[in-house]
Amino acid sequence: MAKRGQRRTSARSRRDVRQQTVTLPSIDSLGDVPAFADLRMDDAQRAAYQEFLATADNAEEMRAGFVVRLDRGFPLVATEGDVFRAEHAVAFAKQDAERDACLLPAVGDCVAVRRAPGHDMGVIERVLPRRTSFERWRGRSRGERQVLAANVDTILIVQALGADEVPLGRMARSLVLARDCGTEPAVVLTKADRRSGEELARDLGRVRRLVGEDVRVVATSSAAGEGVEEVRALVGPRRCAMILGESGAGKSTLLNALLGHEALATGAVRERDDRGRHTTVARVMVSLPGGGVIADVPGLRSLPLVGHERGLALAFPEVAAAAAECRFRDCTHEHEPGCAVRARHEAGEISDERLACYLALAEEMRASARALDPDVTI
Repeated sequence: MAKRGQRRTSARSRRDVRQQTVTLPSIDSLGDVPAFADLRMDDAQRAAYQEFLATADNAEEMRAGFVVRLDRGFPLVATEGDVFRAEHAVAFAKQDAERDACLLPAVGDCVAVRRAPGHDMGVIERVLPRRTSFERWRGRSRGERQVLAANVDTILIVQALGADEVPLGRMARSLVLARDCGTEPAVVLTKADRRSGEELARDLGRVRRLVGEDVRVVATSSAAGEGVEEVRALVGPRRCAMILGESGAGKSTLLNALLGHEALATGAVRERDDRGRHTTVARVMVSLPGGGVIADVPGLRSLPLVGHERGLALAFPEVAAAAAECRFRDCTHEHEPGCAVRARHEAGEISDERLACYLALAEEMRASARALDPDVTI
């Protein structure tokens, strides 16, 4: 039987081999990478950084920076006046890879990074407090989540228009996640040139009835150059947005239009289901000319909702308020007597689109909670 020290050596060797086999793009080949000044370091992050410096070894080698790119988990960090690759400190390596995944540096994170004189690479020593954290459930238990981006101000929910009616379920799911992490959501409908004027007006009406009056909705056509400047206006200087959408939704095409050149690879969609392949393989941030910063992540096939009850209430506040007035605490708002939600719906105070999506997502969260913890009652 292998001894504990041997197991550790073996694990370290496998990690070293993996790092040697990963080919990372050169920094010189990366265009549109944000500079440190393009991103916003808030008061809480500054205070945490100063507190860390007060007790850090080799404090003169420390810099504040932002993780602006992750290539297969390898960070690119922008500090004041420099951009360089970095690795994780030993403290991160000691963390449980599953349980503490949310503590690892994510794209957009503000970090304390050490770079010794004469070294090409730095070492991320500390992740500073996150203003916002966009996370999704990773599986197994309610506590295991994956951070897709940190310190994001706006979530651009991207949905491609096609031959069929615009699907609302995925949009509502994204809206809940955006609200739950404290960001401002906006909906960007791409490929608007595929719909007639009447069809586009109908799609826009359904989307606006779903998301509500306080969520901005923009229809775009990168091919026709329409709506691009409206999207740019959503991401002002020193603000950070994240693009959220499935593969084939037109995220990379939209980003290229915002940048004004072909910076990101794009791919065709399959005709049989109008879905695309992954063209974004890294988590990247790009700086918009005259604007802020946008984070792009690989297209996500699924966005499971586990433990996002707060986000559901924030995304559908009038439904949540009515639900508190129902006669039964466990009312499903489908058939029980004394249901205030159905009463508000029948009075025209809750739209068909919002009620249908709320009920579907609420039931999904109840089912996931029961599956993870049979003793829970929702």
